[in-house]
Amino acid sequence: MGFWNKVGKVVGTVIENAPEIMGALQKEGAKRQATMQKEMERKINNHERKVAQAANSKKMVDPNFAKRVQEEKEKIEKAKVKLYTGDTNTNAVKMNSSGEVTFGGRTVSEWNNRWVSLGMLSSLTLEDLSPYNKKIGLYKGEMNGQVVYLGRAIEYNNGGFRKRLRDYVRESDSARTHGSGKKMNENANNIRISILIVGETSEDIDTVKALERAMITSQNLNWNVQHNRGR
Repeated sequence: MGFWNKVGKVVGTVIENAPEIMGALQKEGAKRQATMQKEMERKINNHERKVAQAANSKKMVDPNFAKRVQEEKEKIEKAKVKLYTGDTNTNAVKMNSSGEVTFGGRTVSEWNNRWVSLGMLSSLTLEDLSPYNKKIGLYKGEMNGQVVYLGRAIEYNNGGFRKRLRDYVRESDSARTHGSGKKMNENANNIRISILIVGETSEDIDTVKALERAMITSQNLNWNVQHNRGR
């Protein structure tokens, strides 16, 4: 039992308290969120390394020890998923054979290779955006070569990307009641928009939300002041 006492209960804490952890993250600014998320990931990864060492030890000949190692591996998988979703029952976030977290079957790195550049926000017309009326996913705004904002479009039955992006430049201020929306509008002539298409059905919404969280907390995005929308 000495080994397991040293390993600690980090993973169990994440699993048991995931909703509270998620709630705390949602109330923090994006920069603070990224710090908190990375710290939790660091603790889980540290625990995973210790369990991997145990799996390669001579103690694995003991059936009880081997069982405990397998149980800890399963806990780690649940903890990694819950860190992004708060719910182990979702099919949107899973682990692949390499132990990497996947969102809709792809890792963050794989998703990052699928961004499509649309052009400057102010110049995007209804004709430019009409092909994405029912598409949902993420969009990012870049200014001076730096990503300043990342958001999501999940209204697959109400305009998709078209509605979300047009809201920033139309006369109505529906998307400009918060700080980031105002900045997007005020800098529309200088913001280059790219989109990441995730899907076009209600089943894809969970993937979009989890992927958004993963991408926001992996970057220092100046305009993502808060990330506290309904999950």
